Amino acid sequence: MSVQVRHTEHVPKWKIEEVEELVERINSTQVVGLVGLAEIPAKQLQDLRSELRDVATIKMVRNNIARRAIEKCSEKVFPLADGIDRQTAFIFTDVNPFRLCKMLEEKKQPMPIKAGGKAPKDIVIEKGETSFSPGPMVGKLQAAGIPAAIKSGKVVINETKVVVEEGETVSAQLAEVLSLMEIFPRKVGLELLAVYEGGLVYKAVDLTIDVDSILSQMSTASSQALGLALEIGYATPTTIAPLLQRAASKARNLVLECAIPVPGMMEALLARAAADASVLTNLVEGGPAEAPAAGAPAEKEEEKAEEAEKEENEEAGLGGLSALFG
Repeated sequence: MSVQVRHTEHVPKWKIEEVEELVERINSTQVVGLVGLAEIPAKQLQDLRSELRDVATIKMVRNNIARRAIEKCSEKVFPLADGIDRQTAFIFTDVNPFRLCKMLEEKKQPMPIKAGGKAPKDIVIEKGETSFSPGPMVGKLQAAGIPAAIKSGKVVINETKVVVEEGETVSAQLAEVLSLMEIFPRKVGLELLAVYEGGLVYKAVDLTIDVDSILSQMSTASSQALGLALEIGYATPTTIAPLLQRAASKARNLVLECAIPVPGMMEALLARAAADASVLTNLVEGGPAEAPAAGAPAEKEEEKAEEAEKEENEEAGLGGLSALFG
């Protein structure tokens, strides 16, 4: 999208110098962003600038100067101007856009919502006792649409209720009550609007990711990939140990099942033979067809092999996809 800037015949020298300074800053900084400053108290903005001093620089300019500076940069930067639709500021940093977005979001602070403001999410009042003493507060709660009453000398909310849904306007009565109840449904801070890095402009919606969800999906994918690799016998540094363990387990089971005389398995084979012989003896003599304790070593051998295989598979699953198919 092209940047449209209104030009006048006489441009003050200070404006030209400020535009040139911005152009130089944009061209020499790895990551350039636009942040919204609406409704941020001056004290909070000052604190934010101080906290970010080591990783980012915030530069407040007029919107028309910001547009002029962007117009004088590479065409790849032009879409950044689309984010200028309110009181904005530049942010210059070497922090990658995704981390920058997360960092700014974490620094937002809860603030009371004003009368006439839009609810950023459903505002819910929970059922239960409050810290208020009986008196005018009951009437204020009821006027705000909150089911309140006095019980045992305390102000109580009778039921959990959504007092205003996301996007709806907050009334003056409700805004006052929410403030008194110390319910702050909105967070105020630097609102990242757009970021330019490496020839690309990212919008805020592109930078908001659910890290926990992504990690969970990666963990699931890694586990499933490992299971597939083990099933088809795909050998890698990560799968070779559990593949050999699985092969050894199957080999032991085959030796026991087919009674193959293999060194190292003779004790288990003889124990199983003794158990089978005991069962046959009992059947011939009319006794119960139960194997004596002599059969235990063979069974334990199989159980140990299965447990070892399971443990190896679980440990290998932590290796990740990169090691699996690297």
